[in-house]
Amino acid sequence: MAAEYGTPLYLVDEDTLHAKARELHRAYSKYKGPVKVAYSIKANFSPAVIRAFMKDGLTFDLTSLGELHFIRQCNADPENVIYTSVTEEPEEYVEVLRSGVRRVVVSSHKGMMNLAYAAGKAGVRPLAMVRINPEVATDAKVRASYKNGKFGVPFNGGTIDSAAKMVKHMLASDLLKFEGFHFHLGSQITDFSCYTHALDKMDAFMTKMKKENPAFQVNTFDIGGGTPVFYNDPVPTPAEMAENHTSRLNQLADNHGVFTLMIESGRFLVAESSILVSKIVNTKEYNEHKIVIVDAGYHILLDAALLKQEYPQEVIPVVDSKDQTTGLAAPKNTHLAGRLCDTYDVFPLSKASDMSSPEVGNYVSFYNVGAYSVVFNMPFHCQTKPPIVMKDSDGKYRLVRKGTTYEHLFAEEGGHLA
Repeated sequence: MAAEYGTPLYLVDEDTLHAKARELHRAYSKYKGPVKVAYSIKANFSPAVIRAFMKDGLTFDLTSLGELHFIRQCNADPENVIYTSVTEEPEEYVEVLRSGVRRVVVSSHKGMMNLAYAAGKAGVRPLAMVRINPEVATDAKVRASYKNGKFGVPFNGGTIDSAAKMVKHMLASDLLKFEGFHFHLGSQITDFSCYTHALDKMDAFMTKMKKENPAFQVNTFDIGGGTPVFYNDPVPTPAEMAENHTSRLNQLADNHGVFTLMIESGRFLVAESSILVSKIVNTKEYNEHKIVIVDAGYHILLDAALLKQEYPQEVIPVVDSKDQTTGLAAPKNTHLAGRLCDTYDVFPLSKASDMSSPEVGNYVSFYNVGAYSVVFNMPFHCQTKPPIVMKDSDGKYRLVRKGTTYEHLFAEEGGHLA
């Protein structure tokens, strides 16, 4: 593949995508009601990935009209879409509803009113869900639940932006049909006590809502994502994660009626499907340190710079730890650097990385890069996007994204508009 398409190069394995979808769904098999897995396409909106998950019957979690365009171009069923906007603009919602999407998560009182306006314009009655901010402590790589946070509304509050007031309004609305709740606690969660605390608070809130509003009924309950992926230290499996709170979800179903359980994931579903292949183009050594420079950079692995993401790396071809020409051990202090003229363009090494005998002409594989790195690609230093090749389930390799050229970039930046 490297000989045919050059490097850097992304390689994606379709079978891994399907396996992860099955694993996540199977993990919640002990829940007594229906279970749906939703793919957050912000993690990787490659049409090839979207079409692969369409085969699995996944729901698609969207947050923008751009993502909606991709879903429509791939001919995904709008019934299998849940739309969760951050801006919640009225004309945005009009376009969403006219596209056939019916399940919409609202995160503010204004958002709810804008959705009602759009429902009137589109002549439909959407299924509206309230995004809750449970305000529970979360030990996550990226937290999404904290006091006065950006996402969702608290259970109760001194303003109209509270779940209690929004649920009451929806139950009395002729334009919106109350469908249920959504929350998302964060990314890369390995301490699952936060889910227990959030579900305890949800139980108490739902009990209160039922007493105050006899018509209150939850049909869909989306508990977001957070399923961890291996980069550095071992992480719990989805089954171990589900084991922590499936019984609590069953208690909620017993107390308030069986609901469809929605499990969201972006990172877990796609991360382990992909590797980035980069070529070693230079090395230098001094003071027992070895600098290994590859033809990739953080412009195509931005998490390495933003979050110090420690992707597992491996030198290809794999050899033993002895230098094959001198018989001496490779320098202990190996630093993997990218091609950019930027101090931050040095890739953290994972505990699982093997940088034995890195020499010019060899390749470095970065593993588990399928989430976010592809969609974070940027043209810093006039860099172009690498091609993407997918290994289909039938074992055939096919190009699913062409690499861009300098001329593409020049035109995109307005080079021909003068």
